[in-house]
Amino acid sequence: MPPPQPSAPKNIKAPFRLGYRPELDGVRGVSILLVLGLHFIPKVIPGGYFGVEVFFVLSGFLITTLLLQEWERKGSISLKDFYFRRALRLGPALIFYLLLLGGYAFLFLKKEHTAEIYTGILLTLSYVSNWIIALKPDYPLGILAITWSLAVEEQFYLLWPLTLFFLLNKKLSRRWIVIIIVSGLLMIIVHRYWLWHSGASFRRLYYSTDTRADGLMLGCLSGCLVSWGLMPKTRFFELGMKVLALGSALFLGYLVFTIKSSNPILFKGVFAFATMTIAIVLTVLIVWPAALAFLPLKFPPLVWIGRISYGLYLWHWPVRGFIFGASQEPSTKQIITAVILSFAITTFSFYCVEKPFLTLKKRLSHA
Repeated sequence: MPPPQPSAPKNIKAPFRLGYRPELDGVRGVSILLVLGLHFIPKVIPGGYFGVEVFFVLSGFLITTLLLQEWERKGSISLKDFYFRRALRLGPALIFYLLLLGGYAFLFLKKEHTAEIYTGILLTLSYVSNWIIALKPDYPLGILAITWSLAVEEQFYLLWPLTLFFLLNKKLSRRWIVIIIVSGLLMIIVHRYWLWHSGASFRRLYYSTDTRADGLMLGCLSGCLVSWGLMPKTRFFELGMKVLALGSALFLGYLVFTIKSSNPILFKGVFAFATMTIAIVLTVLIVWPAALAFLPLKFPPLVWIGRISYGLYLWHWPVRGFIFGASQEPSTKQIITAVILSFAITTFSFYCVEKPFLTLKKRLSHA
């Protein structure tokens, strides 16, 4: 008889693997619904802008986790493959969006408005629209101002993978990498408060990368802690984090329904605190999943909305402008029409434009 094979030690935990998690699409669904609420019914959801902050934290977490998994698996990170996958994920929907906007401007708008659209297209493709809004408030970006958050994320995609690869390649310890991320976070928070105290404009505080990167960095921090299993594994810590996550979710709900983006209290620490609560909720969802929280987040319609959230973010804004016009008090009929039209165009874009490239991206990821 062959000798018995030694069993794996029970105290060695399998490395963290992200995989597809429908609840994260549910989180995206919640995020985009908050943004739609802000832009369609701002009196009801004045704090819907926190939906963008959820996107930032989630992006930082996902990108960091996937990069660390590749490093653990291969001992390296292919930056070429990373940027190619990002292009397949984000490029098709954006190009389709810009082509249709440009065509509409050429056919139906006056010369001055057409020039505004074309300028916005160039700035969008350059991924600098957020800085234009922050530093050049009179510059005509028009309807393409909605792409400011895409610019922030793209700048993150450009810098963070390079930085993480450098830190890993230099064989810095995990502790030092975490310390560097935390130091960067503190610098952003202090910098934002200093700008506010110095009289910086709302646009400078709200749209600039250096004042909004803490959401992305908190996502990066969460990704490192989760991927490397650096959080305490005691039952007491788990219970404390779950209680903290519940309190965080309630606090975020309060902010969403009460605090406008123009409220100066945001830049006195509330924004930083709210972003931390988002990171706490996300981390608990990943590490200590609770059936009660997963039930709504895995609700199929919400998961589907999360899957199409990128296109929905792009298309709802021009649709809003087209349906609402100059109206500051749109009717219920206008709001319903804008919502239906936004979902209709986004659905077409997702299945006819985005999905073929997403399929190709998935094949390349498993190649």
